[in-house]
Amino acid sequence: MIRRGRFFQKAELESDWPFQFLVVIFGMVLAMAEGGLALWPVFYGATPMLSLIFLYWIALHHEKYVLLVTGFLIGLTSDILFSDLLGGRATAYIVVLFAMNWRRQKLLQGEFRDIWGEFALTVFGVVLFQLVIFSALNLSIPSLTPVIFQIGVTMILFPIGYVILSSLYFALNKIRLST
Repeated sequence: MIRRGRFFQKAELESDWPFQFLVVIFGMVLAMAEGGLALWPVFYGATPMLSLIFLYWIALHHEKYVLLVTGFLIGLTSDILFSDLLGGRATAYIVVLFAMNWRRQKLLQGEFRDIWGEFALTVFGVVLFQLVIFSALNLSIPSLTPVIFQIGVTMILFPIGYVILSSLYFALNKIRLST
């Protein structure tokens, strides 16, 4: 007897949405970790953008797991935690994802130096976007020293985060292939 019908169809286990959901959750946790770093006196007022490092890496190497809503939700989490302009960083992260779709193939064919350079431009663009929006709404320019510090620390942490994320990916992939 051959069973037919929707209850006997094989379940789809190769869907991407559980991984996309995990990417959103991990990015939100990183945004919360940024909030934790803000409590350290050395980072007071200007924490490194760890969520941007993660978003950039995953959009570069695993584009099928990143949706536009991913950037929006991670950015919105940062906006809420840091009392920024609601939607400012979320909008910037969506623009980053659009730019990554446009530049991905070129970056993947280049060296790490090219990726780091593009990331530096991305960090500068995100911070400049937030600075312009903040200045336009408040009619004042905030102190630029913490902003420059945030850009510098994020750029310095990018290679470290890149290596950690790549190592985690290769380790998890090795475990997956061995089982």
